[in-house]
Amino acid sequence: MKTLLSLLCLFFITTINAQDIRGTWIISSLIKDKEIEEYTLSPAEENDHWGLFINFTDLNTFTSYSSWPCGNDCFITAKGTYNLSPSTISFFLIDVKFNKEYCGDMKPLENTNLDTFSITHNEENIILKKVKK
Repeated sequence: MKTLLSLLCLFFITTINAQDIRGTWIISSLIKDKEIEEYTLSPAEENDHWGLFINFTDLNTFTSYSSWPCGNDCFITAKGTYNLSPSTISFFLIDVKFNKEYCGDMKPLENTNLDTFSITHNEENIILKKVKK
């Protein structure tokens, strides 16, 4: 009986953690290249309009984008897929779009595995740290 209860609790906690990430978050850096070692996700409020964001869908896709009040920016939007487990998340970048007028020579990655990140919680934030191989 204890084993069954333990398994049910583990399944429930795993499901809750896996669902925590879905939705829109403020992110410390756009998910668009392989050099970033850590991301911090903070809950986005309804009145958060400007900054760097990421949206995780129930279909295991993500969109990482920037939004600024002025029109003089790259306005980068990166799209891809993610694979979520209870303690890690892996990103696959499909494409990156941007305003060529302001980002002219940018050479974004496409169809690229962006590695696996461990998931930890820090107060209201989620910390994603690249897993060293």
